[in-house]
Amino acid sequence: PQLPSLWYQMGLHCRQVSESCQYDVAGYTFSGMPGVIIGHNQDIAWGFTNLGADVTDLFLEKVSADGYQYDGRTRPFTTRKETIKVAGGRSRTITVRETNNGPLVSDRSAELEKVGKKAPVTTSAPDRGDGYGVALKWTALSPGKSMDAVFELNRAKDFTTFRKAAANFEVPSQNMIYADTEGHIGYQAPGKIPVRKQGDGTIPSPGWSPKYGWEDEYVPFDELPYEYDPDRGYIVTANQAVIDDSYEHLLTKDWGYGARSQRINDLIQGKINRGEKISTDDMQTMQMDNQSRIAAKLLPELKKISISDKDVREAQKLLEGWDGHQEPDSAAAAYFNGVWRNILKLAFGNKLPKEMRAEGDCIYVKPVPGTGPVDEQDKSVRECGQRDPDAAQPDGGDRWYEVVESILDDQDNEWWKAPAQGREEAIDSRDELFARAMEDARWELTAKLGKDMSTWSWGRLHRLTLRNQTLGTDGPDLLQRALNRGPWDLGGGEAAVNATGWNAAGGYEVIWVPSMRMVVNVGEWDKSRWINLTGASGHAFSAHYTDQTDKWVEG
Repeated sequence: PQLPSLWYQMGLHCRQVSESCQYDVAGYTFSGMPGVIIGHNQDIAWGFTNLGADVTDLFLEKVSADGYQYDGRTRPFTTRKETIKVAGGRSRTITVRETNNGPLVSDRSAELEKVGKKAPVTTSAPDRGDGYGVALKWTALSPGKSMDAVFELNRAKDFTTFRKAAANFEVPSQNMIYADTEGHIGYQAPGKIPVRKQGDGTIPSPGWSPKYGWEDEYVPFDELPYEYDPDRGYIVTANQAVIDDSYEHLLTKDWGYGARSQRINDLIQGKINRGEKISTDDMQTMQMDNQSRIAAKLLPELKKISISDKDVREAQKLLEGWDGHQEPDSAAAAYFNGVWRNILKLAFGNKLPKEMRAEGDCIYVKPVPGTGPVDEQDKSVRECGQRDPDAAQPDGGDRWYEVVESILDDQDNEWWKAPAQGREEAIDSRDELFARAMEDARWELTAKLGKDMSTWSWGRLHRLTLRNQTLGTDGPDLLQRALNRGPWDLGGGEAAVNATGWNAAGGYEVIWVPSMRMVVNVGEWDKSRWINLTGASGHAFSAHYTDQTDKWVEG
């Protein structure tokens, strides 16, 4: 989420469509970019989601003053100078060194310099005790035709011309969905997808060996996934895997886990099973669907836990009758997400490598007997850094849904156990850990939202602040207040269809959002609806700076 919005709404219309002026199109583009990226013309409509293809690899390089090693000999770097213009200051010139695998990013990144020093291939090159250079190979570093593809999409008339346009959409790889006025629907995955000689790109490869690297040709376009008029009558893309294990090429090993796509499938299939048609209103409602998949799995277990503390039992009662929908005014959604965050902390947070830790995390604990419940004034019980400061904290996304679901039925799994700490006793089973998480969440939310649970709501925890990308992120306070807007109380959540993401390692604040929403009524274009996250102006004192945000929040 940012100000101004990532997207810009635009129409591109020839006064009279002809061979010399072929555009009659509307939709979303990026500021300053000609053509419409997502939208419709008078014949077809199309949309994108991220395919998530793995098109970047890191290569470890044996480097010296004379160059880099490849196939047993030293090759000279390809070098070039780049000038970075600095507003209000002197320009800076840097030298970029390239190997046959791409630029040495370790020359410019302290983090990637560390990768070279700690890389897990020292047995392959025992002479490199002082580490390696790290080069980046990425499809976007080669010139491509993606801009040509945008104009071809804007002019496309049918699925054939749509696919012809998609063939030129090289970077970034996308899921492209299609519908036309003749009643056809389709899907195409485009993009330059590398074919690796060896390995799968998930860890750095030895750049000095000709056994590694990429083949000269990419995955052929005709072998990339596509679909046309499937029997089921609909196509869903929400960053999930679009292929199964039988697919012959490697697209990625890091798909989304399908929580959103499965929910969308269920909603559509439910309408079909009831013999109902799906309207523009239905699609609008689906986009705002707030159901939590992990809540559906955990609620039956959480409601069975025996709780003796009356304050925690009072909070537990919020979950009785809650249907898992994360509406902004829901106290139950607030408490459940607090419990989920604390389950992750207790089960995994102190047991993962320190490289994964979240900085500055705080926990809330039950008050010392006699001091009463925690409130916002009682900071004595707010303990930052009490747990191992080197511990990692899980982010709580749908990868963690899979982890927790896989051990949910194993009461005595080792992950459910935790040693005694401070005033807290050791945890020996799943239900003991769940009970502790419910207790910790009760005091955390009391500290954040107050003692009176009738005032709790998910939206008060799950807030969106729009920050201007110039001086609104870390400029002087006065400028931040002038340029930024919010907060807004949101529903939805991580891996919900209404994907207002938050990171359980750091808190409940909204950190990513559906950056725009659109429902296209194919053929009756003026019945289509769209909404941007902010407004059409990037000027902080324009009436159109954030004049769409309230409508976006309300769906």
